[in-house]
Amino acid sequence: MDQRFLEKSCRYSIRKLTVGTASVLLGTFFLSSHQVLADSITGSQNESNLTESAPTIGSPTDGTGGSKPENPPIAPISEERDSTPDRTVESHHTDGLTSSNEPNKDKETMKDETPVAKQTDYQLTYNQPATPSYDGWEKQALPVGNGEMGAKVFGLIGEERIQYNEKTLWSGGPQPDSTDYNGGNYEDRYKVLAEIRKALEAGDRQKAKQLAEQNLVGPNNDQYGRYLSFGDIFMVFNNQKKGLENVTDYHRDLDITQAISTTSYAQDGTTFKRETFSSYPDDVTVTHLSKKGDKTLDFTLWNSLTEDLLANGDYSWEYSNYKQGAVTTDSNGILLKGTVKDNGLQFASYLGIKTDGQVTAQDGYLTVTGASYATLLLSAKTNFAQNPKTNYRKDIDLENTVKSIVEAAKAKDYETLKNNHIKDYQSLFNRVQLNLGGSKSSQTTKEALHTYNPEKGQKLEELFFQYGRYLLISSSRDQTDALPANLQGVWNAVDNPPWNSDYHLNVNLQMNYWPAYMNNLAETARPMVNYIDDMRYYGRIAAKEYAGIESKEGQENGWLVHTQATPFGWTTPGWNYYWGWSPAANAWMMQNVYDYYKFTKDETYLKEKIYPMLKETAKFWNSFLHYDKSSDRWVSSPSYSPEHGTITIGNTFDQSLVWQLFHDYMEAANHLNVDQDLVTEVKVKFDKLKPLHINQDGRIKEWYEEDSPQFTNEGIENHHRHVSHLVGLFPGTLFGKDQPEYLEAARATLNHRGDDGTGWSKANKINLWARLLDGNRAHRLLAEQLRSSTLENLWDTHAPFQIDGNFGATSGMAEMLLQSHTGYIAPLPALPDAWKDGQVSGLVARGNFEVSMKWKEKNLETLSFLSNVGGDLVVDYPNIEASIVKVNGKEVQATRIKDNRIQLATQKGDVITFENFPGRITRLTAQRKDTTTAELNFNAVEGATHYVIHRESRDETSQTSTVREFTTNQTRFIDRSIDSSHAYTYTVKAMLGDRSTPVSDVASISAFSELMDDRDSRIQYGAAFGDWSDSELFGGTEKYADISNGNYSDKDATATIPFNGPGIEIYGLKSSQLGLAEVTIDGKSVGELDFYTAGATEKGVLIGRYTNLSSGPHLMTITVKREHKGRGSERSKISLDYFKVFPGQGETVEKIDDRDSRIQYGSAFKDWTDAELYASTEKYADINADDSLAPEATARIPFSGTGIRIYGLKTSVLGKALVTLDGKEMPSLDFYTAGDTEKGALIGEFTNLADGDHVLTLKVDPDSPEGRKKISLDSFDILKAPSVSLDTPILEAVKAEDKTVTLTLPTGNWDAVAVTFPGVKDPLLLRKVDDNHLVTSGEQTVLTIKDNKVQLDIPETTDRKAGNAIEAYAILGETRSSTIVTVFPKGEHAHAEEKVVTSKGDESAPVVTIPEYTDPIGTVGEQEAPIVDIPEYTEPIGTAGEQEAPIVNIPEYTEPIGTASDQATPIVDIPEYTEPIGTAGEQEAPIVDVPEYTESIGTASDQATPIVDVPEYTGPIGTASDQAAPIVDIPEYTEPIGTASDQAAPSISLPEFKLKALKDKATGVKVISGSNELGEASHLEIQKVEKQELLGKKYDAYTIQLKNENGQPIQPKGAVLVRLPISGTVQEFYRFSSEKDLKAQDFEIRDGMLEFLTIDLTTYAIVYKAETKLEQPSSTQAEQASPLANRNDFDVETAKYDKQLPSTGEESSPLLFMASLSLALTAAFLLKGKKE
Repeated sequence: MDQRFLEKSCRYSIRKLTVGTASVLLGTFFLSSHQVLADSITGSQNESNLTESAPTIGSPTDGTGGSKPENPPIAPISEERDSTPDRTVESHHTDGLTSSNEPNKDKETMKDETPVAKQTDYQLTYNQPATPSYDGWEKQALPVGNGEMGAKVFGLIGEERIQYNEKTLWSGGPQPDSTDYNGGNYEDRYKVLAEIRKALEAGDRQKAKQLAEQNLVGPNNDQYGRYLSFGDIFMVFNNQKKGLENVTDYHRDLDITQAISTTSYAQDGTTFKRETFSSYPDDVTVTHLSKKGDKTLDFTLWNSLTEDLLANGDYSWEYSNYKQGAVTTDSNGILLKGTVKDNGLQFASYLGIKTDGQVTAQDGYLTVTGASYATLLLSAKTNFAQNPKTNYRKDIDLENTVKSIVEAAKAKDYETLKNNHIKDYQSLFNRVQLNLGGSKSSQTTKEALHTYNPEKGQKLEELFFQYGRYLLISSSRDQTDALPANLQGVWNAVDNPPWNSDYHLNVNLQMNYWPAYMNNLAETARPMVNYIDDMRYYGRIAAKEYAGIESKEGQENGWLVHTQATPFGWTTPGWNYYWGWSPAANAWMMQNVYDYYKFTKDETYLKEKIYPMLKETAKFWNSFLHYDKSSDRWVSSPSYSPEHGTITIGNTFDQSLVWQLFHDYMEAANHLNVDQDLVTEVKVKFDKLKPLHINQDGRIKEWYEEDSPQFTNEGIENHHRHVSHLVGLFPGTLFGKDQPEYLEAARATLNHRGDDGTGWSKANKINLWARLLDGNRAHRLLAEQLRSSTLENLWDTHAPFQIDGNFGATSGMAEMLLQSHTGYIAPLPALPDAWKDGQVSGLVARGNFEVSMKWKEKNLETLSFLSNVGGDLVVDYPNIEASIVKVNGKEVQATRIKDNRIQLATQKGDVITFENFPGRITRLTAQRKDTTTAELNFNAVEGATHYVIHRESRDETSQTSTVREFTTNQTRFIDRSIDSSHAYTYTVKAMLGDRSTPVSDVASISAFSELMDDRDSRIQYGAAFGDWSDSELFGGTEKYADISNGNYSDKDATATIPFNGPGIEIYGLKSSQLGLAEVTIDGKSVGELDFYTAGATEKGVLIGRYTNLSSGPHLMTITVKREHKGRGSERSKISLDYFKVFPGQGETVEKIDDRDSRIQYGSAFKDWTDAELYASTEKYADINADDSLAPEATARIPFSGTGIRIYGLKTSVLGKALVTLDGKEMPSLDFYTAGDTEKGALIGEFTNLADGDHVLTLKVDPDSPEGRKKISLDSFDILKAPSVSLDTPILEAVKAEDKTVTLTLPTGNWDAVAVTFPGVKDPLLLRKVDDNHLVTSGEQTVLTIKDNKVQLDIPETTDRKAGNAIEAYAILGETRSSTIVTVFPKGEHAHAEEKVVTSKGDESAPVVTIPEYTDPIGTVGEQEAPIVDIPEYTEPIGTAGEQEAPIVNIPEYTEPIGTASDQATPIVDIPEYTEPIGTAGEQEAPIVDVPEYTESIGTASDQATPIVDVPEYTGPIGTASDQAAPIVDIPEYTEPIGTASDQAAPSISLPEFKLKALKDKATGVKVISGSNELGEASHLEIQKVEKQELLGKKYDAYTIQLKNENGQPIQPKGAVLVRLPISGTVQEFYRFSSEKDLKAQDFEIRDGMLEFLTIDLTTYAIVYKAETKLEQPSSTQAEQASPLANRNDFDVETAKYDKQLPSTGEESSPLLFMASLSLALTAAFLLKGKKE
């Protein structure tokens, strides 16, 4: 503990109390007798020396909480009490005398822990005490509260501090006998309104500003007041040592499931435990002390007045003078009484004690000795009343009140108090249960927060959600004179809290209650409703003085309030117009008030409480609105967007709030059928509010005038924390998804505003993005709030602490799960990918429907509603009409309103359930991999036959350019046909036969680009350019040139930018002081750039774009223009920030900063910031003081590409770095220069590497010269290989009986197209002969291309079963496109049922009466397959009749593709083709003499090898040898193809594709390719290890070699297809490179074999998924049983899930596994090979 705390704790009982006891006596008593050491805590806060273990006492610790069992008991684990009945402690107080309690009376001892079934707790846990400072109070101490009282618990060792509050303890406001208090409102200020409005309409903004600044303000005086801290309870334990180093098993936690804070630790063989909670039913804050062991509880206790002030983030050494108080003590407790000096408000607290120890009363404090337990009971009250007519006072005997409350509590034993508290609290808290998946953690909350990963942080997010509910329950409960939660809820440690801890009504108080209704806590909102109701009293004075609207008793015509308010009806504007004027605050608060009715449907409360408030507020605005002729609107004038911009007419904030007010008022009045005349008046103005407008940039306007030339940028910040113009989106109901144009404009608005901001601002944006139905963006804001705006104790920080951010985040998470603001209930409207699986119960939708739901892969599995009051239920969800609806268990038919929306009537108490939701695409991701490639991943849909991918491309001008669709049966799709300069959007729908699911959400990729900073070394600047640093700019820098002053040439004012690619974008600043620049590219003028804007300065904005250039190098110049347009303050000046280069399809560069998360640094590396560096940062390592630190001065940089460049600093004090690349030593890099310091200098580069993964290490060379053992790293360029563009073919739809299928060929370059027909073993390979013809593999038929399409015959052996797919993909070298398909539909005369063969023999398949089940189970029409947990279907589900499973173990690829094994080779008799197509000249066909292939390829072992010679091709190509050539009656083709009628056929020098296949019989490995590619290869040599186990995973491994006739190893001359047998479900497939490291290899699973393309053969490892025993088939098993099971690429999402480590840590990391596997393969093959 520091000296400050010691003096503070001792001083409280002296300086602040009037009962006289000498400070010297008390100080001596504590310092000498009890050794309160000033440094006993300070030195023990080092976390690195701490260990965390399970607590000895209480429930298990879980840093982030956990899920609850289905039926948790309410009673908590409790401590045993002695059987002796509870007694009141009798004491006779005499100063200095001791009152003794009999040692065995009222004994409460800590019992041994016994297993008890207990609800899993949500806990905040910590392994060290809070720091006894303001910083510790704010960031670490843990809050408890009962709505009226709040307390913060520090959890100290050997002492304790509990700082407490009572929410009505305020300064300011009226005196008890005031007669002239008026809420701070100046008189007659309305008289300037007409003049201000006239000035605004005339465009004289300066005059309007001046009048508003002088008149539309309020006073800044003491009557405004502030929320005051109340007191502190201090305990010093006289027989305990202080400091964390003196205890074991320290735990400090807040169990928000029970609302109890616990501190426990062990010392000298005794365990001490303290529990603190604030009880609503007993109206006391309770602290219970207990122990287990020999030591007793001996402590000194005092209750003192808190008068601290805050200065510079810490307690000030000066103390406030707001309060005066006195303390009296007796052995029953300590009474603190006093008054607030400026307003006479009275307060009192009483701290009672109940113990079996001896209690001694001194002046101002108590001592307790020899106790085994002690219970402290605190009550605190003031004489505040929420009644303006009594000057907010009530007549109350405070001393008697607080003592009576404590004595009543003392009459109950501790367990009763605790159980009463838990039962009351859980009646609210347990209403909502949430499970977002994820794994529990043993981390402390601080650790969980610091290591938070948004993809795996679901448990922390759950805790944060429930913590917001906990804080609302703790700071806002419905009781007499209760105030709502203020800016700090109910907690405050000082008398000068930030913003006075008041009520801000321009977003903050509203946000406090956003979570109340949906989170099933409507009762907590009643203090807010009552507060607003009473505010109307002085609000009517505000309306009279500032709006000229006067009310009389019984004729209330309107009330007004502005930005800030207090408990005392402070309704005047703030003392500065530019934040203080906010007349629409009354309308906004009425949203919160009216929502009470919308969610509860409490008709009585609406009629008696809410409607009068709504009506008076509507009457105010009906009178205050002003008609603006120029815009034909009824407007709020003057208006001001909260804390942003300038004075205007009818801004979007005011207009939207008035729109909402009028909407809600008319709805309520019409519902109650009252005041129709007023409704008619309001409706006229409602229709001309026109609140929403979209500006020229496509964003929602914040100010109606903002597109006009006269509008200025005064006070405007592009990234301002308020987003006030979107109040109509949230929390309002002005627009939603049925108005997509406004949703898109709102999306553009939020993107422009950015994700940064204060804690509450991020929380606000979570709600806004949820309303935009963008769950991933909302989740990103939640992650940002947790990472950068959340304190250790999970309080939100502005900074400083401000509780509205906690409430806003809880609201936003609920909005992501449920919305009901637009007349229907939308389940899971904005579910992020991170919450793909989960469940929630107890959320409330408007209409008082309690909602429970469970989802998987972001798709609902179950949905239920409890109708609490009856009424129509309207639900909007994709394909909701296809679900089964039941009311109280009975199936009913709902009314379909429109697609995806249904309605049904309910009665009070009805339970409505929805089941059997059809699957849909809920998880689509798109990632651009390089200039030409995008990777799509999405979830599989059960029962889907195929998927349709819709792609829209937008060019650099963002105009839609092309639309394309791909039909596939894979959930991982590689699109290799994209343009580097285009942006793309993708959607996917699943096809269930001929029926589609709803289209997925959009996934987008942007244009591919290389970012070049303004400081890039390639750019040359003229002398006029200067440097500027700004952390908001890209790289933290800009280059600017101002030639308004000075004699500069054009060369001086020119920047020269070389770039390589077909396009470039220029980004810079726009402001009212910037002008124009001329641009040339490659010496030609291409126009000018405009850096001017009349609005606010915009940083990092797009200035210009030049595209459609040729690929290759270009040179751009930008020259400041001397002439400008004279707009405003425009000058001959420009500012450049960075450039975006579109690199085309050549080599590209990825720029990474030194702080890139992929880079691993040793502990010797430190951070440095310098605005002149790339991204303003560097990493440096200095080992001059100790060169043994060299191993820790190592940076490991993994990268993927063909090279790397290293940039850093060069100075005279830097040395060398030792370098390794992929484990090999490389030349060292030198950071030394004898000249000036060079920042961002190129240190070195390593290029011409093999394309793939590499690792570079840099280590400070310990042999560098003395004083130069130091390096500095700034950034890196990763060089990428040119990407391969490969278009995808298209198969047109087929009918069940079609004989042919149309194939659209890929555009661009390709080598071949492979087509696979279901039931046909071998794919058909198509190779291009010329632009008009293809030749097929197998029969080598020549096909004619027409309009880039060919007709393919569908083989007779094709299995045309409905749902079976014809597949096709393109091949270019080693690259292949993703598979596209066309699917056979049901035939017109399909049988009603097909027989399904099961393991039960002839027993018939289950008969299902629903028509959709007429197909074999597994295709099931439009319904999902039933989950079967007995393996009746041992064959693949979906085969017809008695057909065998399609697992083929004969050599599939051993014949020429497309021929039957016993067919003769077709004879060709056209003279031009007398040689076999694909062979050269007189070359003979290759003879295969390896024993494995001594039979005919593809024939049985007893068949003769086919003899291949030239005469076989004497017949027409494509016919059997005895068939006549086909007769072609088109004249153009009567001669040989491609020749004129009298010309000889040309000699074809292009070798046609002839298939060759090699197979190893022993292992089943096959290698297939063309004869040319396999060259002299005659057989395979395979080494195999199988069914190996490593770190819990199984794998098979192969080394594959081609051998020629002499047994010499050779490599293929081109790409080959390799097929490997598999023995399980494949998780990963690795290639063991020549550098002896593992690299992931692309693969596909086809017909039970793993296949891949390669150009060199090496060692491979197949890693299998771990098998898990399930009682019933999983969704994955169901997918594997479907027709798509063996067609899909490896499921990336599944892989990610498999790689997540369980919390127990029993599974190794992927990197460890790969390293171990690498060693295992080396041992198995390489070493074995050497031995042999």
